[in-house]
Order: sequence, then structure tokens, then C-alpha cells
Amino acid sequence: MTRIVGSSTALITMLTISVVGAQERSMDVKQAPDSVFTSPVASLLPELSGATATGENGRVGSELVFWGYKLGNGRPAFLFACAPKADVNCDDRVPMICIARTNVLTTGLANGNIVRRQCHLLSAAQIGDVRPGCVDKLENVPLSIGLVSCGGS
Repeated sequence: MTRIVGSSTALITMLTISVVGAQERSMDVKQAPDSVFTSPVASLLPELSGATATGENGRVGSELVFWGYKLGNGRPAFLFACAPKADVNCDDRVPMICIARTNVLTTGLANGNIVRRQCHLLSAAQIGDVRPGCVDKLENVPLSIGLVSCGGS
């Protein structure tokens, strides 16, 4: 299992789910992208210089997360990050960020923190165990990133 995090606590769950149809859009990301990336987001994508976060954050499946911004020119946009894996096509998930048409403004790569979670099917839970039988390994890896807008051109 994989999740993107920004510290020793789990910030953004990016679990690998091996279920068909696990690439659904959900609006449940509460953490800021600065907690994931090793550099401030404005240094990763110049378009985010002067942008303000809108709090409209979510995910597509388990490996792609997105964060809403109002750009310096007033245009709404979403920053996204995707943890590529052999069985994950980030390019297929990007269009699902928007409910209507998704317009890719820019793409690139940036280092980010992920946690690879390995869980045993059977384990003994101890009092206070949040994820019994699971071991998390923090890794800093290249993530696919980009900026998209929704709707018309």
C-alpha cells in the first residue's frame, strides 16, 4: 500500500487498492501540499506563485491527490500529485479531477514523501493500534505533478 505523507504522522492516505473501480473521485483530503513536497509548491510550479488555497481538496483513487487554488490571475485551478506505480497510470486519473472537462495547464515531476504500507491479513491487535499488522516505510520519490483547470477552455 502507498500513501503520501508529510511527516511521521499519516497526512494524506494514498493506499493501493486492488479493487476494480477504485479510481473514484472523492473530496476528503484535508492536508496541505506543502506537507507532502520537499519544496514549497510555488517553487515547483511557477503558476502557483501568488495563488491562494481554496480548501477544495480530494483524490482520484488512492495514488492521485489534488488541491484547489485560486491563481494570482483569479482563475481556479487544481494542483495534483500522483504516486506512479507499475499498475497505476497517472495520465488516466488526471481527467477525473474535474466533474466536467479537465484542462491540463502544466505537468512535471517533484520529489514527495510517500509511505509504503505492508499489512498482514491476520494479526493480533494491541490496545492503541491504529493499523494492526501493518508496517509503514517512508520513502522520498519522484511524483507526477501538474496543474489543471475545470470546465471550458
